[in-house]
This record gives sequence, C-alpha cells and structure tokens, in this order.
Amino acid sequence: MSLRLRIVAAVVLVLVFGSGFGLALAGQHARHWLRDEMSSAEDSGRLETVRAVAELPLSDHPDRQLAPLIADFDGNRHLQAWLITAQGEVLATSRPAPADPPPDWFYYLLRQDVPPVKLAVPAGGTIELWPVYSNDMQAVWAEFVDLVLVLTLASIGGGALVFVVVGRALRPLRAVGEVLPRIGRGDYSARAPLEGPPELVGLGRGVNEMATRLAAMRDRNRTLEEQMLTLQDEERADIARDLHDEIGPHLFAANIDAATAATLIGAGRPEAALEQVRSIAGAIGHIQRLVRDILQRLRPTHLAELGLSSAILDLIAFWKARRPEIEFQTRLADDRALPEELQETLYRIVQESLSNAVRHGAPKSIHIAIEWSANAARVQVVNDGAADAGATPGYGLTGMAERVAAAGGTLSAGSTDSGQWRVEAVLPLAAAAHEEAA
Repeated sequence: MSLRLRIVAAVVLVLVFGSGFGLALAGQHARHWLRDEMSSAEDSGRLETVRAVAELPLSDHPDRQLAPLIADFDGNRHLQAWLITAQGEVLATSRPAPADPPPDWFYYLLRQDVPPVKLAVPAGGTIELWPVYSNDMQAVWAEFVDLVLVLTLASIGGGALVFVVVGRALRPLRAVGEVLPRIGRGDYSARAPLEGPPELVGLGRGVNEMATRLAAMRDRNRTLEEQMLTLQDEERADIARDLHDEIGPHLFAANIDAATAATLIGAGRPEAALEQVRSIAGAIGHIQRLVRDILQRLRPTHLAELGLSSAILDLIAFWKARRPEIEFQTRLADDRALPEELQETLYRIVQESLSNAVRHGAPKSIHIAIEWSANAARVQVVNDGAADAGATPGYGLTGMAERVAAAGGTLSAGSTDSGQWRVEAVLPLAAAAHEEAA
C-alpha cells in the first residue's frame, strides 16, 4: 500500500472510530433521555389520574365513570392506560398514538425498563399506566439515522479531501523517489524539485547536495586513479632504472668473473680462480643489498617487526647512504601504543616528504618529529632546501593528502617564516583505534 493510501486509511479509521465513539455517547444520552421522558410522562399521568378520580361523584358503578378517564389517554405518545377490576379483568384500555417501530436491535439496545404506575380506584379496581416506547424510539431512531448519514458523509468527504491534499503534498516526494534510482545508477546530474512543504524542500535539497558531492567524488576518484597509475609507472620506472643501472652491471661482472674463473681452473691456476670467486661473492652481496633496499621502499618490513621508529631510521639510513652531505635530525616518540594502520600512514608521510626534499629541494638538513597524545598523533618534516620546491602540488603531495583524509586527519604543507619547507599532518587516534578494533 502506498504512503498516500496509508495516510488516507489512517485518517478514515480515526474518523470511523471517532464517529463510533460519538454514536455510542449519543446512544447513552438517548437512554437517559428516554428514562427521564418516561418517568416524567408517568408522573404527569399519575397526577392527572389522581385528580380525575378525586373529582368523580359517588356512584354505584364507579367503573363506568372511569371508562371515559381511560379514553382520555387515547393518542398519548408516552403512556397507555388500563382499567382492571379487583378480579384482574380488563375493563378498558387506551389507544396510544400509532408509530413505526425502529429495528428490534435498536429497540432493545435503548429501551429502559421503567415500572408501570398502579393507582387504586373505588370498588377495588386499579388504573395502570404503562410506558409506551414506540413513539420516542421512532424519534430517536430518526435522529440516529440522520447522525449516521452525516458522519458517513463527513468521513467520506474527509477521506477524499485528505486523499487530494496528501497527494499534492507528496508529489515532490514521488519526484525524489524517481531521482534517487537515477543517482544510484550513476546519473549524478539528476536533481529533485524544491517544492512542497518545508520538510520535503529540505529533503530535495539534501538529495541534490548528495548528487553534487557524489559527482565531485567520482571526478576526484578518476583523478586519483590516473594519479595512481602514474605513480605506479614512475615507481616501476625507478625500479627498472635501479635494476638496469645497479644490478645489471654487477650481474654482468659476476658473469664475466664466473667465465674467467672457469678458464683459470681449466688452465690449472686455482689461486687466480679463487680471486674471481671472491669477486663474484662481492657482486652478489652488493646485489642482495640493492634488492633489500628496493623491497624496503616497497614495503617497510621493520614497520611490522620493530615499529615505526626503526622503520624511519632505516629510511634515513637509506637516504644518508646516497646523500651523506645531508644532516638528518629526529625526535621520535615511543610508538609502540599506536595502531598499526596509523603507523603505516605516518611512515608513508615521512617517506614521501623525504623523497620530495632530497630529490627536489637540495636541503642541507632535514628534521623529522613524531609526537602523540591521547587524542591525536602529529608528524612534521622540515627541510632547509628550496622553499618553492613543493609549491606546486604533485602526485606525492596529493597522495599524502588523500591518505591523511582517509584517516580522518589534516595535512598542511608550505614555507615557514624562516624560509624552510614544512610538511605537517595531524591524525586522530580515536578513529584509528576504532578502525583497528573493527
């Protein structure tokens, strides 16, 4: 069932229950009214009968004088009079006003058992006044039918009015329901109309803002995917260059030394061949160190084994071996209590900052500081190289920004007052701890 029909059904049910309660209350009032009406009619009939009997002259046949008195009640709407002898014989009865009786269920539902009035008369007889319900019941039944008709028309009219009003009010909601599937299918240009009640206007505005943000996120994701592919290509090119420039020559030299050693052994010169073997061992050891350095760049094993501080010190040793003229200064807090995901993020920030500083800034000194409190961790990398080396955001800085944003933190990069270049990130600890627990 649609929302519109549910609202209309709820309103109609309220009207029906309200009408039923009103009819029940009206019926209760009608019962009291009937009782009061019958009691009042009996009191009037008693007074009239007593006065008439008192005014009758003395006679040997008083029952004949009472017959006209019984006839006086003909056409009465409330009472029927009976003249009964002492032996229980009915001498005369009045004829009450004719009336169409209501349905039996209505009659027995509202009837009140009002006892009849019995008055003694001369010669030992009695006059009994019995209540007649038909006429009053017919009047109540007519009013009941009119009331039911009015309430029925009111319920039908109210339901129709609510149907129309709710339909117009929910028209913007129907439009929002048509827009949301389009947005779910990737059509972020779809917009909900801003019309209707304030609540639906706010809903439509929220849907439109969501579509705008989703479109921006899609564009940003596409840009990030392109940047990721570019970074992968650059990383692969760096690895290929290292393999070609560093490992390739040593492998070639080891191959030559192996061939020379084989020739020397064949010529019966084992001492000279031994020198070639030592040269091969030295080349292999150098190749192993290069491979370890490459793997360290791809995945810092010390980060998982020994912690963040050890991994950063290894990273510094990597760059110091290649740029011994740079002075590295560190201030690293105890990181054993930091979540693993947070340590990974901090390491990548330091790694990218050092790479940018060494490759583009020509610094003489680099200062690395990591500190944390109960709520947040802060990392700062400052170098005294070219102040505008990182002024244009590149893939590295963009990657850091996205990594920090994913962790719920903030990243800032720029020149300091002293002309240095500083990269600083603040990461919340609560979000990291919650993700690790999850």
